[in-house]
Amino acid sequence: MKLNPLLTIWTQPKETVQQLIEVNKIGLSVLLVMIAGIGGVITALQDSGWFLDLSPILLIIGILITGLLSGLLNLGISTLLYTGIGKLYGGHGKLRDMAIAIGPMMIPQVFVVPVLVIFALYYGERFFMVPEAFGITSISLGAYLFLTLLTATASIWSIVISSKAIGVVHGFSSWRGFGVLMTLLGIVILVTLIIVIGVIMFMF
Repeated sequence: MKLNPLLTIWTQPKETVQQLIEVNKIGLSVLLVMIAGIGGVITALQDSGWFLDLSPILLIIGILITGLLSGLLNLGISTLLYTGIGKLYGGHGKLRDMAIAIGPMMIPQVFVVPVLVIFALYYGERFFMVPEAFGITSISLGAYLFLTLLTATASIWSIVISSKAIGVVHGFSSWRGFGVLMTLLGIVILVTLIIVIGVIMFMF
């Protein structure tokens, strides 16, 4: 039976990813990561105060272009890292299969994008403004908490789906897939600490 990735990824992640790999759905993966990239840019700009001097049209164009490019960059980097680290765990995944699997990992984030767009359009410039002193957000607290909870829930689902998807590509358990994610997280934290310490030592 043919599965609908947008629906079955929540309850049958392994079967969904395996089907996409078998039918070689690299185009769908590219589309999903680009949409998720747009959501990531909107989230990054929220309450940042960046680019408020741009006209609404230019801001929208900038968000779209940056989101699409960041999504593609994320696809390339994630494919290389998940494939490489997975092989250290005894996996045998191929780069192309991993690239196809990255898309389904982003589906929870894709579902958040329309909500972010609606809130950004509703609040307008206020959505992107820096909060007042001692404030945590420029939008209403209820809206902020809702978006935070929604984003956190999507992130947790993405971790679950990613663990299973990586396991499918490499031919090992979902727990090893989770281990790949945690290894990558550890590398990112370590590199960040090294950079921060280096900057501090350089300044003083």
